[in-house]
Amino acid sequence: MIIILFTQFSMLGQNNSIYWTDEGLFSSGECLSNTSDFRQLKLLVKPDTEVDNVKIFIEVNFKSEIFESVQAFNDFDLEFWLLENEAFKSETPLKITIQYKSQEQPNTIELFYKVCLKYVVAASRGEGKAMAEAPSKFIKLPVYFATDRNYVKTENLNDVFGTERSKLKYGICQVSIPNSHDVGQVESPSIWRFEFSEDPSKHVMIQNINVLDKEKFFKSLSKSIKKSPRKSSFLFVHGYNTSFSEAAKRTAQISYDLKFDGRAVFYSWPSQASMFKYSKDEANIEWSKYNIKRFLEDYITRSGAEDIYLVAHSMGNRGLTKALVELFNEKPELNKNIKEVILAAPDIDADVFKNDIAPQMVSDINKPITLYVSADDLALRASKLLHGNPRAGDSEDGVVLLNGVETIDATGIDTSFLCHSYFADTNSIISDIFDLINTGKRAMQRTQLTPVKVTNLPYWKVKQ
Repeated sequence: MIIILFTQFSMLGQNNSIYWTDEGLFSSGECLSNTSDFRQLKLLVKPDTEVDNVKIFIEVNFKSEIFESVQAFNDFDLEFWLLENEAFKSETPLKITIQYKSQEQPNTIELFYKVCLKYVVAASRGEGKAMAEAPSKFIKLPVYFATDRNYVKTENLNDVFGTERSKLKYGICQVSIPNSHDVGQVESPSIWRFEFSEDPSKHVMIQNINVLDKEKFFKSLSKSIKKSPRKSSFLFVHGYNTSFSEAAKRTAQISYDLKFDGRAVFYSWPSQASMFKYSKDEANIEWSKYNIKRFLEDYITRSGAEDIYLVAHSMGNRGLTKALVELFNEKPELNKNIKEVILAAPDIDADVFKNDIAPQMVSDINKPITLYVSADDLALRASKLLHGNPRAGDSEDGVVLLNGVETIDATGIDTSFLCHSYFADTNSIISDIFDLINTGKRAMQRTQLTPVKVTNLPYWKVKQ
């Protein structure tokens, strides 16, 4: 015998062994939208109650998923699934069916929910007006990730992945960008503005983290990339003194500012996120090299991306360049979908880069390589003092010039404290990368650059 309870927006769930964390989401009569807080859309089991034979069905736009436990449903990224299947834009109702048995009721209970959906058009960068009845103050971007950091059980999404080494994991972050966002900024709370907690209407925030197994990760990534006009993707490898959450937010900011029409992916290695643990970061990026190589091969072969852009910053260049050299030395045929390699402020010994790494990258990858350098970079200047040798991203002692590498000198562009993150912080560099990715123009064709020729090999300076 099956007892069926049909509800569109009712409080019936509170009388059942399985119920919603926030029944108000259904009782208010309002539709769910792409700006709703899906963290509240979770199921609970009534305390001191055992349930079995649980089956949860969700259906929208002729797509469906089945879960055999409450935990499996709660772990599922429902919001991203709805976005992926364009459910909000089609405004097709979401159907949720919950079946179970319990001690209190030996017969099968079936709860049916039909939830209306709507799409909210958010204003872009604070310009224009939202077209929906209740405009959102931010938009959400999905960014995919791979990481070999340790998982931390915490409710603080900024601390979900720590600083210890661990096995390779995969997932998707939902990152929100405020409509008031300024290009080049990762807005965060400031005590000078009396801000003591994150606010999505003012700050770049992680809204959700969904850890996936490897198969589901690449299936989702491939499906998402295939929907983009150019079937494109970029992979970002962060640098020294960077946490997982900082890498996720930076990746979303880069994607948003570049108006990138593909899917953004980042690799987060176990940086200590501390200015005082440089040597530990050096050891960890070397340790992560093999994992980065493994992920790169899978990313290139399984993502379905036809246009791939590889971007690294600071110490992250060590991991990316070494992984690329080894991978393409073994499997040179994997280069066909690589469109560009962008090396920003690389914290690599300049002589090692010129004599060993770059020549191998040029010959084995055989694709365009762009190198961003600056004489203002205080972080690389400190690295030079520590190691006793110039760094490839520091142009104070001369610009690194190589056949097959286009060098862009950003000296004088960044006015921040360390002048180290100019590749993503400054409008002029973002505009240059935007031009590079969206038009494919080489340095000599990009109007924001001025050629400089001191030898047979030219380089380019960013116009101030």
